[in-house]
Amino acid sequence: MLLNFIYIKNMKNDLNIKALTFDTGGTILDWHSGFKEGFKKIRDKNNLNFSTPEYANLMRKKSLEKVTNQNNNNLINFDKAHQIAVEEIIIEKKLNVTEEEKYFLYYITPTKLKVWPDFLNPFQLLKKKYFCVSFTLLSNRLVYTNSKANNIAWDLVLSCETLEAYKPNIEAYKKTANLLQFKPEECLMIACHSFDLNAAQKAGYKTAFVKRDKEWGKNTLINVDGKYDFVVNNFSELQKILDN
Repeated sequence: MLLNFIYIKNMKNDLNIKALTFDTGGTILDWHSGFKEGFKKIRDKNNLNFSTPEYANLMRKKSLEKVTNQNNNNLINFDKAHQIAVEEIIIEKKLNVTEEEKYFLYYITPTKLKVWPDFLNPFQLLKKKYFCVSFTLLSNRLVYTNSKANNIAWDLVLSCETLEAYKPNIEAYKKTANLLQFKPEECLMIACHSFDLNAAQKAGYKTAFVKRDKEWGKNTLINVDGKYDFVVNNFSELQKILDN
């Protein structure tokens, strides 16, 4: 721990970064616990027998695959992706649930996510120096509902739904930098997903990987699949680096 502290203290941020663009679902918001709680309510209400962590991860996996592998001529937002994912799970797992319960799982549950506990305090400090933007795959509805509930006051929200280009499509990153009126190299993409950071790098962004060892629950495997400007364990570490 001492060596890690010395490393962070001595690391200099001399990259001329002006804007911080944050992946939000997963990096900032704990979707796993939220989805798990939603499935638990349905399981307990109907006296069903299944693993809530497994179903939570399945909902995330299916919906994430749908929004990140899209036909640009027929885009869907994350709300629709959640709906399709839940409907597939219900069929595959032969769950006997009502339409109201299905709606609760795909439309209400994703609005009840909690912020990771390491984020808010460093975020408030970073906002004093940088333009802080939610650059997210989440729908507008999901990002503003969850942000308000968790007291996250973004300088700007740029949902891929608004951009009409979904990460990891390079156009999403180019559009974001253009709307911010910054050069791509003046933007730091912050995420816990390598697919996001690797695409951001191709667009010219600086990159920071934040490890989330519980994103997929207790058996999360962290995969740093790239060479990034910063790799940190939490937002406190990143804040110390960026304010150094």
